[in-house]
Amino acid sequence: MVTRIKSVNVGQLGRISRKRTGGKSGAGVGSAGAGSAGAGRADDAEFSSGARTLGLAGEAIHAAPDVRVELVEPIREALAGGRYQVSSLEVADKILRQVLMERKKSI
Repeated sequence: MVTRIKSVNVGQLGRISRKRTGGKSGAGVGSAGAGSAGAGRADDAEFSSGARTLGLAGEAIHAAPDVRVELVEPIREALAGGRYQVSSLEVADKILRQVLMERKKSI
């Protein structure tokens, strides 16, 4: 992820800076105070497209429900009614396939 700094004072960073400096004008993020060489200059972060995509993915994950009821409910009803059948051969087959795939990846 790439972060670039520009001379722009925006959003939350400006509000935080004003709170810390007592709300003095010209005391934005990155400014060094009145009379100094950096007065009036502010910093801004620009994120790469990959970082923005990662942020959007994180937001989508947090917005998604923990349980997908439309998938879980039929299984729950089948279990309660004694209609849910599990093939021990299929379970064993999937376990062995998983173990073999993990071994193959580690080689």
